[in-house]
Amino acid sequence: MSFIANFGWLAIVIMILAFLCEYMDASLGMGYGTTLTPVLLFFVEDIVMIVPAVLLSEFFAGIVSATFHIIFRNVKIGQKDKAKNPIKGLNSNIIETRTTSDITTPSDKNSKIDETGNRFTKSIRKLTRDTKIVLILAFFGILGAICSSVINMIFHTNDTFNFSAKIYIGLMVMAMGIVIIVLRNKEQKFSYKKIVSLGILAGFNKGLSGGGYGPITVSGQILAGREGRSAIASTSLSETLVCFVGVTAYIITNIIIMNHGDLAITWEYLKYAPYLIIGAVLSAPLAALTTKKVKTKWLKIAVGWGTIVLGLFSIIRYSLHFAGIW
Repeated sequence: MSFIANFGWLAIVIMILAFLCEYMDASLGMGYGTTLTPVLLFFVEDIVMIVPAVLLSEFFAGIVSATFHIIFRNVKIGQKDKAKNPIKGLNSNIIETRTTSDITTPSDKNSKIDETGNRFTKSIRKLTRDTKIVLILAFFGILGAICSSVINMIFHTNDTFNFSAKIYIGLMVMAMGIVIIVLRNKEQKFSYKKIVSLGILAGFNKGLSGGGYGPITVSGQILAGREGRSAIASTSLSETLVCFVGVTAYIITNIIIMNHGDLAITWEYLKYAPYLIIGAVLSAPLAALTTKKVKTKWLKIAVGWGTIVLGLFSIIRYSLHFAGIW
């Protein structure tokens, strides 16, 4: 544990903060980066020393969290269960075989293309709802993570733009929390169109500000008719992929900049990552178990109020930062 000896109390504080923030994030699906980054700025002034380390730790913690969410069956990943009635399953297979033989011939290339497309469509349909939602959220989140590097490179020196984007995210997060609380007793009809729209919105927000992914995807899924624990687990899985792309993009960008400037490649900006990883990974199993045990009614209320608090916290924090106070 030589890395703890090098920093002493700071390493312990960072691990405790990572533990608490990851517990909140993995159990409610939000709050790790949104809360941890501004808090760490009290101890580390350079944000470049924080963001990549937070992304890397969230990736490792996300793997552990996602694994335990699957073990505790908060989310079902893979294909749907096969029909229990063997006769029904046999009949459906016969129907599929006859239909395929009727519409395809060995010499018809267009039919072969159609058959390939049909097989792809059938394979997608066999996936569980949770799997489809994770893929949709991850796809648009990854696009957002890639766009964020481009947007930040273009506008990183424009303080007004950065402030406006973060206030916008804070207001949207808080508004979604309020809507959840108001509509918590009203049943919402599930729709994949809502999930696709949610993925686009969350990806756009991620690209615009680098944050706000978890609060938007969890609260948005609940408003789209998803059960609380499934929404949380799906967000945890999809955000893990997004964090991997984000930290990879950051590392590649840093290497390119170092090579372009004929500078020695350094990993100094990841020196806080080990403490964050330890704290975050230790809390992930406990957080997944909490999600499993808490009743859906209280989980929805917790997500609603948690989203409101995070949105308000972001607005206050970035307003004070823009004013030069924090």
